[in-house]
Amino acid sequence: MPTNPKIVEKIPLFQKLSFNQIQQVLHLGQMKTYKEGNLLCKDRDKSNAMFILLAGELAVKDGDIELARVKPVEIVGEMGLISGEPRCATIQVAKECTVIYIGKMQFDVLLRTDVDMASKIYKNVVDSLCQKLRENNTYLSRVLATAGSAAETTTT
Repeated sequence: MPTNPKIVEKIPLFQKLSFNQIQQVLHLGQMKTYKEGNLLCKDRDKSNAMFILLAGELAVKDGDIELARVKPVEIVGEMGLISGEPRCATIQVAKECTVIYIGKMQFDVLLRTDVDMASKIYKNVVDSLCQKLRENNTYLSRVLATAGSAAETTTT
């Protein structure tokens, strides 16, 4: 697990957690490396884990359409882990990556045993999802503006 405090303090999931709480979450996880092209998870699969990206890059995809890129210290798979809903996208490794894999069962048990930690983690996940939504809205606005400009050029 990452022991470098500089890396750990940048991980959004850990904001406002105590050192002890961070260590508990890290001890749940397994460090895994995936090669470019591998899938971390597929759309509609059961949500049984989340991932903290430490190095590399991930692509969030809907079929063949790339929706977003995930950079180091970001989390993926958190929505399904918390909601229990199936995956809503496919996550493919764009550049060889190292992640912390956190399984749902162990994560749920940990959160049930520490209400303070659970509330902080849920807040961090909501903040992370809000940031992703803002970024996706900005991206979509740019794409639509570009498409509108292209359509005007073709019709004139």
